[in-house]
Amino acid sequence: LMWFPWLSTQFVVAPDGALLAVNYALRRIVEGRFQGKCPVTLLRSTDAGRTWDLWSEVPYAGDPAADPQAAAREGFTEPYLQFLPDGSALCLLRTTDGAGVGPLYSLRSTDNGRTWTQPVVFDDLGVWPQALTLGNGVTLVAYGRPGLYVRATCHPGGEHWGPRVEVVKPGVLHQGTCSYCSLQPLAADTALIAYSEFNLPGPDGTPRKGIRVRRIRAQRLAPKA
Repeated sequence: LMWFPWLSTQFVVAPDGALLAVNYALRRIVEGRFQGKCPVTLLRSTDAGRTWDLWSEVPYAGDPAADPQAAAREGFTEPYLQFLPDGSALCLLRTTDGAGVGPLYSLRSTDNGRTWTQPVVFDDLGVWPQALTLGNGVTLVAYGRPGLYVRATCHPGGEHWGPRVEVVKPGVLHQGTCSYCSLQPLAADTALIAYSEFNLPGPDGTPRKGIRVRRIRAQRLAPKA
């Protein structure tokens, strides 16, 4: 029974066997002051979720050079944590809010989420990011708004990424897709992506909303000689 309304955005089993609950909007009183911006908070359990301890926290740190609205942002929201083939952790963070489209940030941890690198811009947009590492070692990331995109890497630590591939064409905000999606493994080199489209033609030609599922095949390319 998880009584707290925001516990949890995501549960992840870390390589050391601990259970991590990845949350946002859990603002606390720190040094006598209430946190003004949403941090990302990780809680950790080593007894199958019976008790939890604060494991780490990522305060909001926007990049004003990449985002003119950085100071006005609500904070970091909709985090997604993915452990990578080399054992490190990648976390993706949304900043899009009422101030407009904001960057998607990334940060890394090499100690099971205890400490984190400084957040850096992963792309210039992105809500509800999703990530998946396939059996062949390729890691996929999906995000959007406007539109929907997928990026891939075969680097075990996620340090180098390919260009984003369009799944839903970007258009007027909120009118083509909600840009929320889900990634599920299907085979060692194949994933399913489920997402919404708002302008699918019905039997009479009238645009209708619908859910689509497509296959993504991600192969590792042999290095050039």
